[in-house]
Amino acid sequence: MAERINQHNNPIIGSNIRRLRKQNKLKATEVIAKLQLKNINVTTGIFSKVENGWNNPTVNMLIALTDIFHCDFNEFFKKIEATDIQ
Repeated sequence: MAERINQHNNPIIGSNIRRLRKQNKLKATEVIAKLQLKNINVTTGIFSKVENGWNNPTVNMLIALTDIFHCDFNEFFKKIEATDIQ
């Protein structure tokens, strides 16, 4: 079973995934397709729930997202102020 990062009490990871996706000008469906090419089993429903903090991402998903977004793993855990989001 894949290890999951718990974000139920603080959905900062999902918010950062959404922020990074938008910064990279990618649609959710494009990210999902790229994840599936990396053998990450994810659907649009699961990905939406991860971005909204209702589902916990796997460590493997986050590792794949670092490649897709060309970012450091720590980007998923940054506390971003609302004024910093573009």
